Amino acid sequence: MIIITETRDPELLARLNEDVQNLHYQLHPEIFKPYDREGVALFQQVALQDLNARAFVALQDEVPVGCMLCFIREAKENAFHYAIRSVYVDQISVLSAYRRSGAGKMLLQRAEQLAQEMGIKRLELDHWSTNTVAATWFRKNGYSLFKERLFKTIA
Repeated sequence: MIIITETRDPELLARLNEDVQNLHYQLHPEIFKPYDREGVALFQQVALQDLNARAFVALQDEVPVGCMLCFIREAKENAFHYAIRSVYVDQISVLSAYRRSGAGKMLLQRAEQLAQEMGIKRLELDHWSTNTVAATWFRKNGYSLFKERLFKTIA
């Protein structure tokens, strides 16, 4: 059985982030560094100090198998857009041995629950375009493309 619980443990988040960091490094070694547990744990420690940060872990039979880091975002109304409140899923990771277990879906459902608890109607996340597995999975779970970000490398 899988349960989702909140965590403030940067070491645990760092450990559970290894598979995704390695995938990002494989896809884009010019951008991403190889996995560094100490560096990632320090990042997580700083991120968790943000009052708008919430982290969750998926436990299968008490074994940590996945995690998610979310931020409550608020963009004030201005001349171009109305005020926007959202729960932003900054990171989500499930250990490769536990993919297709339902842990990832349950983490996303917990993000939805967090949004409902806070009266927020919008969830946001992003992924690298080359990560087609993630793209397919997010769309399967109800997420839609709403903005594209392009780049050009100058030699």
